[in-house]
Amino acid sequence: MNLTDLKQVLDERSGGSAEHVMHHVRLHGVRAKVVARRRRRIATWATCAVVALAGIAAAAVVPGLRADVTPTPADSPSPVRTIEGFPEYAWGARVVAAESAALPERRIELTIVPTTLDLVIFTRCAGTGDNVEPDEKVSVNGHFLFGGGCGGSSRQMSWDGLDVAVGKPATFVMTIAGAKRFDGTDLVPVAIPDSGTFGLAIGVRIPFDQYPLPPRPSGPLDPLHQTLMAGCTERLCPDAVIVRSDPADPTRPVQRTLTWKTIDSVDMLSQTPGLLHVRVNGVEIITGEWWDYAMSSSGRFGDRRGAWKREFGLDLKPGDPVTIEIVPEHITGAWQVVFSPA
Repeated sequence: MNLTDLKQVLDERSGGSAEHVMHHVRLHGVRAKVVARRRRRIATWATCAVVALAGIAAAAVVPGLRADVTPTPADSPSPVRTIEGFPEYAWGARVVAAESAALPERRIELTIVPTTLDLVIFTRCAGTGDNVEPDEKVSVNGHFLFGGGCGGSSRQMSWDGLDVAVGKPATFVMTIAGAKRFDGTDLVPVAIPDSGTFGLAIGVRIPFDQYPLPPRPSGPLDPLHQTLMAGCTERLCPDAVIVRSDPADPTRPVQRTLTWKTIDSVDMLSQTPGLLHVRVNGVEIITGEWWDYAMSSSGRFGDRRGAWKREFGLDLKPGDPVTIEIVPEHITGAWQVVFSPA
């Protein structure tokens, strides 16, 4: 996956600036974009499909919600509560509204009265056949939010111009707009399947210390992948700046001073719940989030064409001495942050 591919994936998930999107990947194969994207969705929704829960104080939900409990493997500590095919907790949010439909229906409408704007939008598709991925479009109050392959999560960083406000009804709509099939090389357009289900859920972000984290796996965790984002390795990408956790204490902040080169992307990798705060010259440019023990990455675009000057006031020039600091919070295992030069 090169940066053009990464930008396409990010753009598909957001109606706004790609710089503001947290990109989470399950890392089943970073060198094949299509395969990685599909496997990520399958793995994500097999273990963390989101649910709605009635009675939560964070939002008033219209209409009422329906709950069920799905079976879990014998080694799981407890069942996962689900509504409309979504689990109650996922990606740092608790679901407050959800709806689903069966194909050949193409549209879901979900109205909530938010009491906070710190929301996460979840979508899912299932049962559409091997290698078939429906295409989705999601809007709020008639304003397009994002589209692309069905399934995943999106956190809107700004609701400006979308007619979304605390205490005001907001109507989210998910539409199945097409479908694609993986032909072994790429995704090709196909007819929308006549069978399968799709769903839309709205979650409210909750504090880390209130989030029900899964139990830590028994035994040692796997070592982090050596393949970097964009398919690099240390040998193939010798100019990449790699900041790793202290092997003796992954909770310790790590700081490095280096001679700056224009950065194409910043990619973080971890596999324990917690946060990674990435700071450049004292300015936080991204905070990575992990909510389980699945190895996954989070990232953002770099400072090409003055992007960080506009967003953060960082006027970095090649050759400048720059201090990078990575501050872990709640993280209990190995992590790494990769600065890939342009």
